[in-house]
Amino acid sequence: MSSALTFVTVVFETETHLLELQARSMSLHLDAEEVDEILVLDNCVLGMGEWTRRRLLRAYGRLQGRVRIVRTTAVIDPRAAGGWRSQQAAKLAIASQVKTPHYVVLDAKNHFTRATSATEFVGPDSRAHGHPHSYESHPLRASLVTTLQYVHAEPDVIARAVKSFPPTATPFVFDTAAVRALILDLEERSGLPFGEEFERHKLLEFFLYAAWNETRGRGLRKLRDEVPIPSPTVWPKAASEEGVRSAIDEHARDGAAVFAVHRQALAKADAAALELIAIQWVSFGLFTDTPAAQAFIRRFRRRYLPSLVWVRGVERARRSLQLWRARSTSEERADPVQGNRAPSRTSPDARPETSAI
Repeated sequence: MSSALTFVTVVFETETHLLELQARSMSLHLDAEEVDEILVLDNCVLGMGEWTRRRLLRAYGRLQGRVRIVRTTAVIDPRAAGGWRSQQAAKLAIASQVKTPHYVVLDAKNHFTRATSATEFVGPDSRAHGHPHSYESHPLRASLVTTLQYVHAEPDVIARAVKSFPPTATPFVFDTAAVRALILDLEERSGLPFGEEFERHKLLEFFLYAAWNETRGRGLRKLRDEVPIPSPTVWPKAASEEGVRSAIDEHARDGAAVFAVHRQALAKADAAALELIAIQWVSFGLFTDTPAAQAFIRRFRRRYLPSLVWVRGVERARRSLQLWRARSTSEERADPVQGNRAPSRTSPDARPETSAI
């Protein structure tokens, strides 16, 4: 039997209903003997409400005893990295709490579509699955190059990586020991907590993991094979009947165990596209019939915009409060004799300047 896996998903307010759908799919399609733990990283600005937690745990069904909800603030200092970037950093920082050799990171948009075992993610030689692709004309090419330069990759390594490098899409399989080694190395070299160093250099989690292992770790070939983990996705730019059909056809062609619908696609798609999504969800066993799936979509769409407005409003208020506190602290530290004030900061704690590793 394959080694058990840990599954990790980061969620914030607008995605909790999609996470409920993912939970339902995991209960239906995952081999329970191969699930060690399911870690939900709660990145909601004020934390998940009790009612949301209970609803979510019910959706995990037979797996709910293996679910643990962890606040991202428990693994990443919110003063160091916030919002979207805190989600990225938390996917790596959570390795300190993972008990299995590998863990699979998902987004809330992912859901399982058929019986799925650990062999979908890790091969018999204990290397993680994951097929690379080209970044030569990819919009994230510059970010990839910046990350490689951060770890002092040689020009030939950068050139090869631009031609072929691991994807930035979920599901993504991390080697737990490799992530822990990465974090320790960055903290020792920078003298900063991992979250602060991650934010300071605007890093991306998947690029950092792959780049560090290629230049300072065991090497990607020892950690990953080139077996793909197909996960067709309905993206916001393809939130049309044609776009949904394309993702469905890709799912069938590749025999994928995972499908994904981005929250923005679900919010903006027209009626024809939404009906196709609902029908597909029924075929995956996630709903008993199309009207039930369509009712789920209507509930999501009703709550999506108010939830987004709420999140952005709270985040703006929080940033304003932090700025006010920083300015107040700066004024209190003003030299009473010389009249010189300490420079204002965007967080209440001073952050020492250090160069990249």
